[in-house]
Amino acid sequence: MIALIWLKEMREVLRDKKTLWFVVLFPTVLLPALMGGAIYVGASSVKQVYESDLRFQLVAPEPWRGEIAEALTNGERLVWDDQVQVSNREQFDAAINEGVLEFVLVVPDDFSATASEVSQWQLYYNQADDVGQFDRIHQALQPLFEQWQTEHRNAWNLTESQVQVLKQAVELEQVGVADQREFIGEKVGGFLPYALLLLCLMGALLPALDLGAGEKERGTLETLLMAPVSKTTVVMAKFMVIAICSLTVALLTMASGVVWSLVLGQVFAIEMLVEAISTIGMMDLVLILLLLLPIAMFFAALLLAVSFYARTYKEGQNYVAPLNFVAILPAMVALFPGITLTSTLAWIPLVNVTLASKALLKGTFDYWQLMPIMASNTLLAALLLAFCVKWCSREQVLFR
Repeated sequence: MIALIWLKEMREVLRDKKTLWFVVLFPTVLLPALMGGAIYVGASSVKQVYESDLRFQLVAPEPWRGEIAEALTNGERLVWDDQVQVSNREQFDAAINEGVLEFVLVVPDDFSATASEVSQWQLYYNQADDVGQFDRIHQALQPLFEQWQTEHRNAWNLTESQVQVLKQAVELEQVGVADQREFIGEKVGGFLPYALLLLCLMGALLPALDLGAGEKERGTLETLLMAPVSKTTVVMAKFMVIAICSLTVALLTMASGVVWSLVLGQVFAIEMLVEAISTIGMMDLVLILLLLLPIAMFFAALLLAVSFYARTYKEGQNYVAPLNFVAILPAMVALFPGITLTSTLAWIPLVNVTLASKALLKGTFDYWQLMPIMASNTLLAALLLAFCVKWCSREQVLFR
C-alpha cells in the first residue's frame, strides 16, 4: 500500500512543472550555465582591465627623466601622457581618481644610478583597480635596472657574483609537496559541500510544500486520508518522495559538475583542473552521495513537518525560509581554513558531512570515520522522522 501511495505522490510531483524544472533542469543545465556565465563575464572584465592602456606621468630629475620614460614607453601598453601636468600629491590623487591617468611615478631629485644607497621611488595608483596590470611597470623597468646594475658594478669594481650576493644574500626555493588534487581540494573543496547541503534543502523544499501545505490548500488531503490506510503510511510515502527529490538534485548537481569541469578543462586547456577531477575516484563520489542520504532524509522530515503545519502554500514558504540557516551554518564550516575532520567533529551531524566531503575531494579522508558520520546523521534523521510521523498524524495539525 505504501508503494501505491508513493507512486501516486511521485506522479503528483512530476506533474508539477515547477518541481520537475527545479529537480532536473536546474542542477544539470541552469546552474552550470549561470556559474559558467558568471565566470566568463568576470574573466572577460578582468581581461579587459588587464589589457587596457596605462596612461602615466613621470616626475623625475634630468637627465634620468628621458631615460626612464623611454623604458616605460617601450613596455606593454604603457602610454606617457606628457600633456597632464602634475607636481604634488593632491594633483596625483585627482588625476588618478578622475581617470585622467592610471599611475604616476615619482623619482627623488637626488637620484643617481651609481649611488651607494638604495633609492626609493614612489608609484601612485588606484590599488582597488589592480588585477595585475601594474606588473607591466616593473617588467618595463627591469631592463633599465639591469643596465644600471652593470654600470654600478663597473663603478665599484665588483664581480657579477658579488653583486648577486649583495642584492640577495639568501635565495629561498619553495617546493610544494601536496599533489594537485589535495591543493585544489583545499582551495575550492569547501564550496561543493556548501552547495550540496543547500541543494539538498532546496530539492526537498518544493515537493514538501506541494505535498503538505499544497494539498491542504487544494483540498485533496482529506480525500487521501479517507483511503483505508493509516496516517503513518501516508506520511511515510510523502517523506520518501521528498527525500528522493532532495537526493536527486544533489546527484544531478554532482554529476553535471564533474562533467562540466572535464569539458571546460579540455576546452580551455586547464590541465591542472582535468588532472584533479580525473584523480577523484568513483568510490569517493559514491561515498559523498552516501553521506548525503541521511541529510536528504533529515531535510525531508523537517520540511514535511513544517509544511503540514502550514494552512496554505504561501504560509508554508514563510515558515521554511528561516530553515535555510540549518543548512548554511554547518556548510560554512567547510569554507573555514584550518578546520579538518577530527574524531570529535565526526560525531557532529551536518558539520561532519561537509568536512568529510571536503576530505574526500582532497583525498585525505580516513575511511574509519565513515562509521560515526553515518551513525550520527542517520540517528538524527530517524529521530526527526519519528517526530514527523507523530506530528503529522495529529488531527490538530492535519486539519489546522
